[in-house]
Amino acid sequence: MSHSRVIRPAMLDDAPVILDIFQQCDLFASTGYRQDNINLIDVMDWLESVTDKHPLLVLEEQGIVIAWCSVEAFYGLPAFDTACEISFYVLPNWQGQGIATQLFRHLETHRTELGFTHLIAYVYSSNFNSQGFFKRQGFDEWGLLPNIAQNDSITEDVYLLGRQF
Repeated sequence: MSHSRVIRPAMLDDAPVILDIFQQCDLFASTGYRQDNINLIDVMDWLESVTDKHPLLVLEEQGIVIAWCSVEAFYGLPAFDTACEISFYVLPNWQGQGIATQLFRHLETHRTELGFTHLIAYVYSSNFNSQGFFKRQGFDEWGLLPNIAQNDSITEDVYLLGRQF
């Protein structure tokens, strides 16, 4: 990892930049649809719900947050406790530079403390970069959710990608 890059737990003060990165990266946020539904209060709620097993991490480059990732519970039943949903968001001008890979390697290194045996990612079918990223990290396609993401102007399939450790 570059000496100018730091991965750390997100803090409440990071909420505005986490929201900004999300809005720049999410297909539905970029159409204006989800911007009305995901706001600063929602991000603050995300931050208040993190635990040692389900962190929200940020990656800073020279003190500026340029990416974040979250590890969330996959399903609410105890049988699924070691399965986690994973999400990565990297500012567009930093994509393709190994930022998400650094975050993923960090999670992989701390897998025992985090307690996951499976990671699951939901990826829009049009997001070829994200699909490629997850496949490079050893994820396989575990399913397709047809036309599940919708708003007034977009209908999108979502791939369910997963990796067992």
